[in-house]
Amino acid sequence: MAEAGSVEAVTDLASLISLCAQLRADGLPGDGEAWAATAATLGRGEEARLGWSGGAAVEPALESHRRRVG
Repeated sequence: MAEAGSVEAVTDLASLISLCAQLRADGLPGDGEAWAATAATLGRGEEARLGWSGGAAVEPALESHRRRVG
């Protein structure tokens, strides 16, 4: 967040926490992808996150996440 240096970064993280809590409460997958998208677009807002398509480094991170919370 310090690198992003914006209030939007705080908003992004609040949205992420809310989304992940809802996914967990509903027993649905997708929190790993949400974290990756937020990290990749932190401080640029929801529009950037919705248009995010990932990258080569994301899949190993998601697989690690799945093993931990799986």
